[in-house]
Order: sequence, then C-alpha cells, then structure tokens
Amino acid sequence: MTRIIILFAFVSFSLLSTAQKYSADLLKSYSALLKSYSANELAGFDKGTIEILEFAIDNAVYFTPIPQGKDVKLTEVEVNTESVKFTDLGLKIQDNTQYFRVKGTSMMLVVKSFTILKLQLNKH
Repeated sequence: MTRIIILFAFVSFSLLSTAQKYSADLLKSYSALLKSYSANELAGFDKGTIEILEFAIDNAVYFTPIPQGKDVKLTEVEVNTESVKFTDLGLKIQDNTQYFRVKGTSMMLVVKSFTILKLQLNKH
C-alpha cells in the first residue's frame, strides 16, 4: 500500500512539473507574440495558426548578405545580429517574405512568409 502511495505521489509530481513547464513555455510564447499581435488578433487565430506563430518565434528570421550589383531599396532596421526574433521588431508574419537592410552593415534581415513557416513546421 505504501508503495502505491509513493508511486502515485511521484507520478502526480512528475505530471505537475511537466504541466508547469509547458504552461511557462506557452506563456513565454504568448508574451513574445503580444509584441507583434494584439490579444484580440491572437484570440481570433485558429490552433494551426498559433502553432505556426509559436514556431516562427525561433525560426522566422535569418540574416544574409545583400546581393551585390543589385539596387535594392530596403527598409532599414537596427538590430542585434546575434539573435533577433520577428517579435522584437514588432513585425507580423505575412503572406510574403519580408526583407530589411540591417543598419550599418551589408546584411539583410529576412522574415520568412507564413507559407514557408508552415512547410518547415510540417517537416519539423
């Protein structure tokens, strides 16, 4: 009987700590998304869209050199090239990929489109 009680307590504790970690991760994701989307916007999204946006927090942005010899007019942004998320800039994931010139560099910040992120998430 004592073993059953100990086993039950251990399983309960494990489930509780896992649920708390999941809740903390989810809260962190929603806090990040609130930098770019209003609470009403987030509430209106379906579960699939929310999953893509959560994936986008860590996977939507990358840096690449600006192509040489092309006269490209890009909006300039000032960012830390070490780590940046689309939410840090208050940007929204759009249907088209977004391109920005990184101030003071010859680099471009790229924010992937919703479609690209959806495909990457499905492969992930």
